[in-house]
Amino acid sequence: MRVESIRLRLLLVAPLRLVLGIAWLGAARAVGGSSGPVFLAFAAGAFAIAFLVPNDPRARFRRTAPEFAELPPDATVAPAWLHVLHASLPSTVGVATLAAVTLAFEPTLTALLAGVLAGLGLTALFRAYGMDGGLYVDPRRGALFRKKAGAT
Repeated sequence: MRVESIRLRLLLVAPLRLVLGIAWLGAARAVGGSSGPVFLAFAAGAFAIAFLVPNDPRARFRRTAPEFAELPPDATVAPAWLHVLHASLPSTVGVATLAAVTLAFEPTLTALLAGVLAGLGLTALFRAYGMDGGLYVDPRRGALFRKKAGAT
């Protein structure tokens, strides 16, 4: 079974999201977006996502905390590129695709989506800081595992 470290996924996808956010912001300016509305939209997107994702209002409706099974001894950790790929689907790829589509007709909307990407990147960094390094996920089944204390 191949598993992925939840902390490593967050640490690897955060720079990708931040770079994409800055790139789409630059693209929005390059195609003629006015600096005032473009930067305001970017800041609004980044702030909204950085605030809403960690404070998900649906969290209060969860009935139980997630259950973590013990990480099987035969489990292997997937390579870093798989961590990034699985962490970026569908959110990062979807938002970047929408930004590409909107660039042709509304640079301000592209800047808002760039801010969303940047906000997702910041949130991933903040989440990784507080994440237990012993948590793993099986991306095929969505099963969560905790590394046994003292295991290598």
